[in-house]
Amino acid sequence: MSTSTLALLIGGGVPACLWGIAAIFQKMSTQHGLAPGPFLVAFGAAIMVSGVVFAIAQRGVTSPDSNVSWAGLRYALAAGLFYATAAVLISFVLLRFGSPISKLAPILGCNVLITVLLGAFLLGEADTLSPWRLVGGTLVVLAGLGLVTTA
Repeated sequence: MSTSTLALLIGGGVPACLWGIAAIFQKMSTQHGLAPGPFLVAFGAAIMVSGVVFAIAQRGVTSPDSNVSWAGLRYALAAGLFYATAAVLISFVLLRFGSPISKLAPILGCNVLITVLLGAFLLGEADTLSPWRLVGGTLVVLAGLGLVTTA
């Protein structure tokens, strides 16, 4: 297996499966009456404990120049704030409106389109993308979204 394929599997396929499973547990938590605030506290606690474990485990494994930087921490906090806001909104809709996760998840999966666009324009990754494949992939994602949400 090539390094790039392995990277896509480890950094893309496995996390996608884990996020899918996490969405099921999020739905189950709302089915048991857990409000968005307490959900986020429990969710955040699990992430914090995982972060501490991984930070300890990576010491000596990563390169010596992988120290904590203040700029990196600010971006991490911003990422956490956006993620937390999204998680609260999802829990709110699941709890308040009883939305089926199977209909909500495909819409949430469209986050890849936002990431690709922001990566292309804000991070300068546009030259690594094929415009025709980008348009084609976007159309396929949107068609899939339409099919699944109307199922």
